[in-house]
Amino acid sequence: MKTKIILSLALASILSGCFTVSETEYPQVEQASLPGGRDLPVQLSGFEAAVTSYVPVYGYETVLASGPRHRHHRHLYATTIATETYVPQVNNTTAFIDRATDILEKCGFTLQTTQPKYRVEVKFSGPFVSNSENAKSLAWTLFTVFTTDYGVQTWTARMKIYDIATGKVCLFKDYTQKYESYVWGPMPIFSPAGSDKTSYNMMQSWCLTALTDRAMADATRFLVSSPVAASAK
Repeated sequence: MKTKIILSLALASILSGCFTVSETEYPQVEQASLPGGRDLPVQLSGFEAAVTSYVPVYGYETVLASGPRHRHHRHLYATTIATETYVPQVNNTTAFIDRATDILEKCGFTLQTTQPKYRVEVKFSGPFVSNSENAKSLAWTLFTVFTTDYGVQTWTARMKIYDIATGKVCLFKDYTQKYESYVWGPMPIFSPAGSDKTSYNMMQSWCLTALTDRAMADATRFLVSSPVAASAK
């Protein structure tokens, strides 16, 4: 009996689960490090992003319900029920500038300084989803009878590296990062809804993390080979 219950629970878990059919591969980048004994003070700016979270708000509501009065008649009465509403909240996050800070510090650059030599600025824009991508998402949902979900977002970033002494832009570069994934589950609507691979926040975080890593790879290569780094002791 216990074995049947375990097998039934396992089967229910499998049937209600969702599986990733395909997903964009994360970009492979390599960060450049300062040679030992060198020091280069750097400043970061930008990397601003907002994330949306849903906060449950609980309350009570009075509704009308019907109940038996006697054999052939019913009557209406008021009753109070508990309610739960999810309210979206948009908050700024420091996750991406924190990630960029960690990368530069691991590569030997100094960020806790009042006299930086360069400023690395990154600004994000997005998300961008084309009409054809929206149509593709709808087609996958309908043609698979609501067992498949397709998610896609494209974000861009613009990086500038300034020579603080002169104010000149030493490096200017634009980036585009697209993420798309397909998820499938045997239970229509419920299975795809159980995956976060196609959620807004997950796709945004994936794209902005990848853009941060790519921008920092180019920034570290430039900074390591800069004249200031070459003369630093």
